[in-house]
Amino acid sequence: MAIVQNPITGRTKGKFASAVFSKQFGKNTMRSKPIEVRNPKTQLQKEQRSKFSIMVELSRMFLGFIRTGFKQVAIGMSQFNVFMKANILEVITGVYPTYSIDFTKLIVTKGTLTGAVGGIATAAAGHKITIDWDDNSGNGDALATDKAMQLIINYTKKAVVQDTTAKTRVDVTNQLTVPASWIGDQVHVYLSFMTSAGDKVADSTFLSTVTVIA
Repeated sequence: MAIVQNPITGRTKGKFASAVFSKQFGKNTMRSKPIEVRNPKTQLQKEQRSKFSIMVELSRMFLGFIRTGFKQVAIGMSQFNVFMKANILEVITGVYPTYSIDFTKLIVTKGTLTGAVGGIATAAAGHKITIDWDDNSGNGDALATDKAMQLIINYTKKAVVQDTTAKTRVDVTNQLTVPASWIGDQVHVYLSFMTSAGDKVADSTFLSTVTVIA
């Protein structure tokens, strides 16, 4: 794939003969159209496609969270692609065609900011999830103003509850209400932090899998 940047092409987009022009990550690019598209059905291809489909389905549940959580490390590729690269090899377990997700290994944010310490998630009455953490501001580049990024995944319902604005690192606790229809379901809880400007993000921490109670 060639990078095209000159006054003649400008913001080129579209097809011309065997060339396809597009703009990716701020750069004009040119690639050739494939002469033949193959659809191999080897066992390895089937396994890879199945894993990819599972991860795509999961990512659609919290794409906005992924765009924020992988923004810092998305250099030359999309936040979605970084998310997939960070997770697909480690998170999918089992043997084709029966795969499952190891939520303890799932990474929902990635960056260089100092992460969470002492995080824990517990179920509380009234279909609530309580998330606690230690105030480690002053350690590394952690600041009191860093925003807590909390994500609760209900894979049974294919839905999430998230919060990225209500609490900071020094608040050390938050309680999120999940839908009443989640009572009895297991949910997976994650915690991370981002700077107030949103330019740096911490690696996420898996806190716990808990059962929602009435």
